[in-house]
Amino acid sequence: MTIIIFIIILLVLVLIHEAGHFLAAKISKVRVDEFAFGFPPRIFSVKKGETKYSFNALPIGGYVKIFGEDGLKEDNQKEYKRNFVSKHPLIKIFILAAGVIMNLLLAFILVTVSVFNGTTFQVDGASAEYQKFIEEGRVRKEFLVITGVAKDTPAFNAGIKTGYVIKDIFLNEENLAGRVSTHKSLDLKRNTEEVVKDLQDSLNGEGRGMIDSVTIVYRIPATGEVSSTTLAGVYKVDNEKAKKIIGVSFGKFADIHLKFWECIKIGAEKTIWMIEQTVLGFADLLKNIVTKGEVSKDVAGPVGIFALVKEAREMGVNYILIFSAVLSISLAVFNILPFPALDGGRILFVIIESVTRRKIGEKWQTILNGAGFVILILLMIAISVRDVINLF
Repeated sequence: MTIIIFIIILLVLVLIHEAGHFLAAKISKVRVDEFAFGFPPRIFSVKKGETKYSFNALPIGGYVKIFGEDGLKEDNQKEYKRNFVSKHPLIKIFILAAGVIMNLLLAFILVTVSVFNGTTFQVDGASAEYQKFIEEGRVRKEFLVITGVAKDTPAFNAGIKTGYVIKDIFLNEENLAGRVSTHKSLDLKRNTEEVVKDLQDSLNGEGRGMIDSVTIVYRIPATGEVSSTTLAGVYKVDNEKAKKIIGVSFGKFADIHLKFWECIKIGAEKTIWMIEQTVLGFADLLKNIVTKGEVSKDVAGPVGIFALVKEAREMGVNYILIFSAVLSISLAVFNILPFPALDGGRILFVIIESVTRRKIGEKWQTILNGAGFVILILLMIAISVRDVINLF
């Protein structure tokens, strides 16, 4: 199932991106010779009208072959008006940027659908807006969610994952016979800060006295399965003082009934925020490459993305939607970078030509785009190898 979801996500993202170029070219009355998913070798193709539709063996991208994009040749002078070369620079930029625009639009749709599907807000330190929702009776329920799991901690080793919904937390102590007895159940209706403080105090012998372990009862959103695990705290030095922890962070969320226009508004706001964070992430990535000569561990290739799809699937449909939106935004931001072989690099060529009023030689464009493509493929292979090593 994870493999199927992974292929569907990849297929949709690539097809939407290339459909942007395809539709923009058609709108601009430029001929499209080929619409392809993946890179050669070709598995099969079918021609409809003037366009060949291809499905290739390497599912790492796709392309739209636009008539005249590689320059004006003697044998295509007859259809000069339908040639990419003949169009105004703004039309060229529109065609080249259309894939990015479509990916951003897809992200907005996915985020908005996730809001329609089930709107949850983190309500720790509840805002005035949330209080208004309460007064209007639009809050369906509140629940505690695991928002983070620290690596190499009891919770991590027990398989607890971000997104699990907490049903109950029991504080346990052992009697003289070594049997575990429940000390008390924490009141999860309180503010998260109060729940966390009570848990930490109990683990570290403050307040009511030290406990031996914690039993967490949780629900897995993807399956609805309710399970539990008992964790013993381990010591961690914090501010020169050793404290017991189990390795999880919590957040209080609420299901809220929203009106149609509110869903669209929230979808737009979340999408804009995600775009901003993605741009900042790419800026840090480029900074690390230039200053340190290394790629951040947070960057994933196809293998790493597959592992992330598996995690998203375990947390439910909304997580898959949001994860797909993040990938779509990442694809858009990556493609708009002014680097040869990317849409942004081609747009840069158009801008340079329109400013200097001199055409960049087709030979140089081919060399630069080819070199850029090779660099990107090598980078993707290196990241994928690292992802495979991390899996094992």
